[in-house]
Amino acid sequence: MITRLPVCFDGFLALPMPAMALCLLAYWGLLAFVVHRWLVPWIAGRHGQKLGRLEAEVPAQIGLAFGLLISFIAIPVWEQHSLAEEAARTEAAAYREIAEAIEDPGDATAVPVRTALEATVAFLVGDEWPQLAHLLAPRVPAGPIRDLRNAIHALPDESLKTEIHELYKQAATARETRLRIAATRPPPARWGIVGVLAILTLLGVGLIHAESRRARRMALGMVSIGISCCFVVLFAYTRPYLGQFAVRPAGLEELVADLRAESAAERTAARGDPLIR
Repeated sequence: MITRLPVCFDGFLALPMPAMALCLLAYWGLLAFVVHRWLVPWIAGRHGQKLGRLEAEVPAQIGLAFGLLISFIAIPVWEQHSLAEEAARTEAAAYREIAEAIEDPGDATAVPVRTALEATVAFLVGDEWPQLAHLLAPRVPAGPIRDLRNAIHALPDESLKTEIHELYKQAATARETRLRIAATRPPPARWGIVGVLAILTLLGVGLIHAESRRARRMALGMVSIGISCCFVVLFAYTRPYLGQFAVRPAGLEELVADLRAESAAERTAARGDPLIR
């Protein structure tokens, strides 16, 4: 029993939207051609008289089941993508507030926290985020994050420690959500059932127009385009950290750039650079 989709599926999801749409259109167009050219004549005869009359309600019911299943799948897919975006924003905002809480350059006790924060954000952007596209377990070893937690616990100011610790917990919760989403994979049975219903829909539409080759070509072409559009929408958002619409760490990237700029300015000022005087 297949419990995990092959690795090549990740490569397909990583394609740009036009390339993905073209591949799906070619795939379902080829299936529609097979139905038109071979399956329908084999079942209904060359002139469509062998089978008799097939009521339109039969493929209509199959198409309805296909549409409902697509809708039921699309809703959680979009909700998960929105949750991934919200987690990224929450995490970046929490770390940004930590940086603002310790921005006083005269407070020497906050220097370890500032250093650990810069290392943490750089780790998230440069090391952890690229792993999300192919993450299989919701755990990533993160030494810089542990160092940040220890630096926060070492703060002597209790009020500042409490404030920063609450912000750290928000960031940690958002990170756990992000990792859990990244490690989630849609079950192969979901795509298998949807694919079978789509093929049955094509076959039913073809059999309805068994007596007219021109009408059959038109109907199968339109239905195959509609099915391709459904799969494009699902595949584009089914993995929030993979593909053209993958969630990016924009907020964290801006924060790490700001932290590095501040550190560079402080080092320059400490050396007494005449340009800073």
